[in-house]
Amino acid sequence: MGPYRGAYVCQKLGAAQGRVPIDILRVPIDLVIRNGNVEFARPLLNWNGTRVIGNEMAFGTIDPDGTVHLSSTWYNGGIIFHAQYSGTLTPSGGTLMGTQRWHSAGGLNGSRTCTAAFVQLATTIQSPPQQSLPDQSPTEQ
Repeated sequence: MGPYRGAYVCQKLGAAQGRVPIDILRVPIDLVIRNGNVEFARPLLNWNGTRVIGNEMAFGTIDPDGTVHLSSTWYNGGIIFHAQYSGTLTPSGGTLMGTQRWHSAGGLNGSRTCTAAFVQLATTIQSPPQQSLPDQSPTEQ
């Protein structure tokens, strides 16, 4: 298996905190499997989803049956976030579901469920560009 691309969907954090009407966060997500290890990356947005502030990087493993297990931890503004994801991938694609939990020393706590759907990208093997040589004609004698 190789690289996958997809869409990551959750409730926006601001909606979870009652700051804005319920709204859905949709961002791109990339996932790669190498030697039985799985990694994904997706953009992290501010509390109301209006600005990219970093990337969530999740790491884990894939079982022989295609079951994926991933986890991540990140920090933002004194808040610690932990996430656990699992799901199934096949050569054509798959889905993950997970829960993000957060807490701060100031008592801000919460959680939300997120999902991701993937399709596998076509693997392309690129050769280095070939340099063309100038035409060479035999030297006149």
